[in-house]
Amino acid sequence: MMKFLYQLILIVFVASCKNHSDSLTAALSEAGENRNEMEKVLDFFKKKPSDSLKYEAAVFLIENMPNRKSYKSLAGFEGAFESMRKYPINDARKEIFRKIFDSVSQKVTLKNAELIADIQFLTSDYLINNIELSFESWSKLPKNKRGSFEEFCEYVLPYKSGSEPIEKNTRKKLIEKYSWVYEKLENNTPLKKIVDSITSEFGHSSITNMENYYPQPLSISQVEDTKVGTCDDGVNYIVNVFRSLGIICAKEMIPHWGNHHSLGHSWIYVKYGPEEYSTDVQGGIDLKKQYIGESIPKVFRERYSRLDQYAFSPFSQDVTTRYTPTVNINISNVFEAQNSKPVLCVFDADNIWKAVSSGRYNSQYYTFDAVGVNVLYMIGTQNNGAFIPVGYPFYIDKKKQIHFFKPSKSIVNSELLRKYGLSSPKSTRNIDWVKNLNNCVFQGASNIDFSDAVTLHTISNFKSTQINEVKIANRRKFKYVRFFSNDKESYLAYLSFCNSRGEHLKGTVIEKNNSVTKWSEGAFDENPLSFSGGKKVSLGFKFSKPTEINSIKFQVRNDNNHINIGNKYELFYWDKKWISLGKKTAKDTVMHYSVPQNSLLWLRNYTEGKEEHVFTIDSHKNQKWLGFDDF
Repeated sequence: MMKFLYQLILIVFVASCKNHSDSLTAALSEAGENRNEMEKVLDFFKKKPSDSLKYEAAVFLIENMPNRKSYKSLAGFEGAFESMRKYPINDARKEIFRKIFDSVSQKVTLKNAELIADIQFLTSDYLINNIELSFESWSKLPKNKRGSFEEFCEYVLPYKSGSEPIEKNTRKKLIEKYSWVYEKLENNTPLKKIVDSITSEFGHSSITNMENYYPQPLSISQVEDTKVGTCDDGVNYIVNVFRSLGIICAKEMIPHWGNHHSLGHSWIYVKYGPEEYSTDVQGGIDLKKQYIGESIPKVFRERYSRLDQYAFSPFSQDVTTRYTPTVNINISNVFEAQNSKPVLCVFDADNIWKAVSSGRYNSQYYTFDAVGVNVLYMIGTQNNGAFIPVGYPFYIDKKKQIHFFKPSKSIVNSELLRKYGLSSPKSTRNIDWVKNLNNCVFQGASNIDFSDAVTLHTISNFKSTQINEVKIANRRKFKYVRFFSNDKESYLAYLSFCNSRGEHLKGTVIEKNNSVTKWSEGAFDENPLSFSGGKKVSLGFKFSKPTEINSIKFQVRNDNNHINIGNKYELFYWDKKWISLGKKTAKDTVMHYSVPQNSLLWLRNYTEGKEEHVFTIDSHKNQKWLGFDDF
């Protein structure tokens, strides 16, 4: 009898050990031929009762591993990454990267990026080592600073941040490289200071059109070699750094700005006890403060486990309320579209409407939770890849009021000055360039040191990005003329001194404190995007003989999104689709159109540029940019 009971207990015990949850069973099944490696990990931590928490961590990693994939590093670029190691971290590094990788990409046959399912190739040794090191680092932190076990599993334990190529011993190498952080923490150094030290030392630079040089995410060692890549490449690196140290860290991202023509953004979120810090990969900026008043539709924090397979971003947690005021909205199905799952979209100049969140339909309303303010939205459903709107576009203002843009039959005459908004809280540079030109002066002199300078014109109340012309009343003749800036960063995209016939006067260029070294790319060429300037900068000419100045033409550094004479434009308004109001070639810096009142408008430039965004016309017949700031 005792023997029978012993055998029964043994059978039940063995069965319970083999009895996995449905999700773990499904994951092991998906591992295919690599299943044995996954089971080795589970068996390793199941042996000791003291490893029960580690066993839970192993189960968590494996059962959430399906759908996790990693890129294979591209062959042929090894020498390029090695070459980048020898170059210093400075402003020239990005250009060096472009030249090296462009040269290699011309020689290497680029294959389609290859993604491999993690669960089908990761080894037991790799995962066991990752789990052991994760707990070892986590245990070094004071208990009141570690965060919960759930946070540990989501934001410390994972062996990677995104879909970057997986490399051996990454966690161990990062621990060794950044072990100095533990001493800083023991000395109560603020988290922000530690993060900023790491990002500053790392010196990562983001590069546009990265896919033209290396068309997939970089591995951790590749990011270390180049210090150049996409925002995501830099973020992945820093996230892996803090996770290797046992500190909660994750990538947060905006899928698409409400006031950008095509892009979203990603950054770093770090938590240590009660301290939290969100910053770009370059560090130094508290994004929670910088993004106040910004046009943010949605913010997601990426995690390892799946929250909801039907969610817009199933492996992410919605943290929009952390960055911007939000509202819950209920929008009627005005166009009586099919009642399939709705998506919340923002304007995108390439894709027209870009989804940023999914919602619900309850037979009466389309409902979306925690929607950011100061954003123009469109709601629709998707059918076989086609976007089907359910109602008119609407703007949620900073006071959380909703404004729908349904065109009326009334017509209003409008004055168009630009095709893109001027500025926003996250990027005030366009307005700063204009404002900083105020109080700058144009001077004439007989001495090269301008010790006898005569002020010909002082810039004031300046609000233009176009070429401006000022008439000079002073009839004296000068050997030297110049633009002289103030203590603020002041830049000119164009500068010309003219005679009574309006002809450009020629002379020898004189300059001092100019931050642009190539004059062909500065204020004296015809390129509106090149510029010259700086603090207390002198830009001007030495004439062969004293010369009279009748007028001065100048243009502030700008984004070239104003109306350019000779460019071909077309204006559209939205009424269930984009409807043309006609094409025009600009004959002036202001364009006039008659538009339906209360309509959403889009001005396209077919001659040059990519930056375009939607706007409306206010009661003064001026453009009102939704989600942007203005003068």
